[in-house]
Amino acid sequence: ELSNIGLGRDPAALARISRATGLNVIMGSGYYLAVSHGPEMDAKTEEEITDEIVRDIMVGVGNSGIRSGIIGEIGCSWPLADNERKCLRAAARAQQLTGAALNVHPGQSEEAAMEIVKILDDAGADLTRTVIDHIDRAVRNPENRIKLAKTGCYLEYDLFGREGYYPIHHRIIDLPNDAQRINEITELINKGYLNQMLISQDIWNKAQRCAYGGWGYAHILRDTLPVMRVKGMTEEQIHTIMVENPRRLLTFI
Repeated sequence: ELSNIGLGRDPAALARISRATGLNVIMGSGYYLAVSHGPEMDAKTEEEITDEIVRDIMVGVGNSGIRSGIIGEIGCSWPLADNERKCLRAAARAQQLTGAALNVHPGQSEEAAMEIVKILDDAGADLTRTVIDHIDRAVRNPENRIKLAKTGCYLEYDLFGREGYYPIHHRIIDLPNDAQRINEITELINKGYLNQMLISQDIWNKAQRCAYGGWGYAHILRDTLPVMRVKGMTEEQIHTIMVENPRRLLTFI
């Protein structure tokens, strides 16, 4: 659950949901997009932001005693704001200090993902424990997907259930449908990147829930996996994407 600082993160609510459902809920840390930063961000140093993230993971958020289990979703606009660059570098340092995985939201440009990866790499991040989100809207060029995969990071297709187009800042971004997403994932698997594939639904508003006409939280399990099988994905490949890759990523090292 990657709601972090600036997105209304609620550790007590997540713990309550976890206890009530029996689900393991992994809480995020760090900062989202610059537009969600508080006025104090300009004066914060990278070291201060790093310390905040490390404390969230090692001690707990505030006085809750509830600890984060992943760094992210670190928000990046396009072009990147200076404070977002600062937060990326701080997140990379916190990853080194904690062994936690790092998750990043790229901006609305085909160039965004590789710029983020370069900043993180220069700051000492472990790219093999770094996730670039929203591949299905951020990296539409097949050659760029291969270039990104070669860095060793995880590629997350996390807009399952959404298709058509995505209006943003007076632009229209085309979105693939779920069948096209599966085709792209299969192409990446065939090129040797199975162990870097992740999938999700990026549920963030009421309209995506069943009660409001959306696919709901079960869409991947209920609807997507059968299509993967029909399209020729093996049970071993599905298990790797659904179980092995997330487990490896979320295990502290």
